[in-house]
Order: sequence, then C-alpha cells, then structure tokens
Amino acid sequence: MQKTLITKAALLAIASLATGAATAQSSLTIYGNLDVAYTNVSKKEGDVSGTALPAASFATPSTVNGITSSVSSVNALGFKGTEDLGGGYKGGFILEGQFQLDTGAQSGQDGRMWGRQAFVSLTTPVGELRLGRQYAPMFYSFAGTTVEALGGADLQGVGLVLNNLQVRQDNQVSYWLKLGGFSGVLSYSPNAGVADRISSNRTITGTVTTGSGQIIGGQTAGAETTDDRGKTFGLLANYSFPFGLLLSGAFNWNDFGGVPVGSSTGPGYVNFFNAEKYRSWVLAAKYTIPDVGTVISAQWHQGKLDTSAAAAQTALPVAGRDLGDIKTRTFSLGVKHPIGNFSIGAQFSRTEFTNFTEGKDTAFMLIGDYNFSKRTKLYLRAGQMKDDRGNVVATHPGTVTAVPIAGGPFPLLTGLGSLETPFFSGGGAHIDSRATVVAIGIRHTF
Repeated sequence: MQKTLITKAALLAIASLATGAATAQSSLTIYGNLDVAYTNVSKKEGDVSGTALPAASFATPSTVNGITSSVSSVNALGFKGTEDLGGGYKGGFILEGQFQLDTGAQSGQDGRMWGRQAFVSLTTPVGELRLGRQYAPMFYSFAGTTVEALGGADLQGVGLVLNNLQVRQDNQVSYWLKLGGFSGVLSYSPNAGVADRISSNRTITGTVTTGSGQIIGGQTAGAETTDDRGKTFGLLANYSFPFGLLLSGAFNWNDFGGVPVGSSTGPGYVNFFNAEKYRSWVLAAKYTIPDVGTVISAQWHQGKLDTSAAAAQTALPVAGRDLGDIKTRTFSLGVKHPIGNFSIGAQFSRTEFTNFTEGKDTAFMLIGDYNFSKRTKLYLRAGQMKDDRGNVVATHPGTVTAVPIAGGPFPLLTGLGSLETPFFSGGGAHIDSRATVVAIGIRHTF
C-alpha cells in the first residue's frame, strides 16, 4: 500500500513537472487597442444632376458631431497563443475582433465576432503556414509603410479600401518566409468573400442574404462554391535595410466570376454591370531618418476590375468610352516628426478612375499627437477630401434604360458595395463636394 502511494506520488510529481515544462514552452497573450474621438464631420452639397444616384445619399449637405471609434487606429481585442514543439516547430493561433467604444457594440467585418483575424498556424524551420481568416498580403504592404496606423483618418490606406478583399479574406491559406532583411507572403483562397450579388444595401427584409446583394467580403459571402467565384491569390515582398529604409511591394488577384454589381434599393435588384476579375499592385517605401526619428513614406497603387455587360446587354457604349474594365490609380505621401513627447505630421492622397467616370478624390490630413507614454496618447486629426465627379457614365441594368452614374472612387464605390466603411471613419464623402473632419481623441494599447 505504501509502495503504491509512493509510486502514485512519483507519477503525479512527474506529471506536474511535465505540465510545468509544457507551460514554460507555451504562451497566451491578450492584447488590444482602444481608440475613440470627438469628431465633427461636415459635407457640403453634392452634385448628382444628370445621374440616377439618390440625392439623399450623395448630395444632401450635413454636419454631424459625435463620438467616433477607430479614428487614428482601429479598435481591437485579440488572443494570441504559441506553443514551442521543439526542433524549430511551433503551433499557434490568433483570434481578433473589433468593437465600438461609443456604444460598446461589435463593429466592422460585417458583424463577425472574430472578423479581423481567426487562424491557426504551424511554424517550421522553412517558414510558417497559416489557415483561416487573415489579412491580405496587400494589407501588410500598406501597414508597414504608412506613418499612421490605418485608422479611419489614415489617408495612406486609401488604395486598400478600393476593394475590401485587399484588406481581409475568408478561407485563406498563406505561407510566410523571413530571411535576414527579406520577408515575404504567398496566399490563396478558394473564396475570399464574394457573394452571388454585390451591393452596398445588404438588407431588404432585415436579414443578410445573397439574394439582395452583399458588400465585397460580406458576412456570408465567403462560402465555398463549385465555380471560381471569390478565388484569390496574393503576394508580398519586403526588404528592410539597416539604415532605416523599408521597400515593399504586393500583388492581389480576385476572380469575381461575373457576379452582378448594382443596387438593391426598392423592391428589386438593379444590375449596373458584372464583375469578372480584379488585379492590383502597390509599390511602397518608408524611411526613418537615423538619430532624428522623422518618418517619410509613399505608396503607389493601381487596380483594374474587368467587367462585362449586365444581363440582356451586349455592349456598353458611353460617349465613346468602353466599360470593359474599370481602372483606379492612387498616390499617397506621409511625413511624421517627433518633438519630445509630441509628434506632428501630414498626409496627402490622390485617388482616381483613370477611365470609367474619370472622377477623382484629393485629400490631406494634419496629424498631432501627445504621447503620455508608449501606450497612451492624445491626438488631433484635421483634414479634407474633395471629390471631382468626372463624367456621367451610363451603365446597363439589363433593361432598355441605362443607369447614369458619376463620381470619384470613394463616394461611388461606397454605393456599389466595394467598401465596408466609408472614408473618415464612416463619415464618407458626397459626389462633387467637399468633406471635412476634425477629431480630438484618446488612444490606448495594451
């Protein structure tokens, strides 16, 4: 009996030591970001004359004062775990969601609980494999080279939001590699988030349905299909030099499978055109001046969406223009300089349709931070966006009457369902008008 008790005690001790060793080799991190500001967003009267766009959405002047989340950076709560498996192998996961500080509600990513990231990973001696909902490789190029943090007022993220699938993707498989100053990512998804109809008006009867149309990357849009709809490839390559220079490039390719793009206002769905394939690339650089801390960065982004005629149409004549594709081009520039606990800076961006409507959006943002510590800051953001609506373009909804539309990329793509959140943290912009924002906020990370 005594021997049995001693044996059991020894086994328990060994088990305890084994558990302790496993605990020492594993880690769980809870992290997050809290960002909220008092904002004033003012939009002048827009011009939608000669188009079928509703004045209530694109032209009516407005001024809104309120508490707004995620202005300088995006609110998040995350859990990250790793386990050292030995021999250069590690298991891991990340679960990360988003919320609003003004109401405490879940926000972003079309209502997903873990909409920012949700994946498991296996690190090996020759790289890391990740499976689940992840950021697109394109996102990391912008995130690594902006002088800000890709919040709602970050102008250096404007190229990303021209297509939500450049930010996050459902069902992604990615491979990560780091060799010295080089880091790279290769990704694939069978359906990154494309429903069978695309529209900014996701609900008609009060529920999310593919029949009424969803935004790109909508909540149920990532369900795998038997065709190629939503198939996505991505590539990222970074090189960090020891003297403070980071060079970055990324490529994104989506197969939309010819899904209708339009509006689900009223009793039915109006098909403007069909989306086929989307390709985009970015070249970016960021330089931090040694011993000074001044950061200077720039991004050049181009995108092209191949389209086809809507149902029952064979041609898209628009005053000599061909709607066979929609091309966008974006240039952004930023600078930020530390002065003790303060940081001051500015950003500029220009986004345009190089064909289609030939509309453009020009914006600038002034930046001011006071850093109480590495985790807590008081910030000021003040900026403006001007939309030039360009030309009226007549799309074809599969009826005898064309649907005329106009506008630069931001107000127009918001209405077509390409963006999740309008510019200026939801403030948005009117067609052929100015929108201004002033924000005073607090940001805390943990």
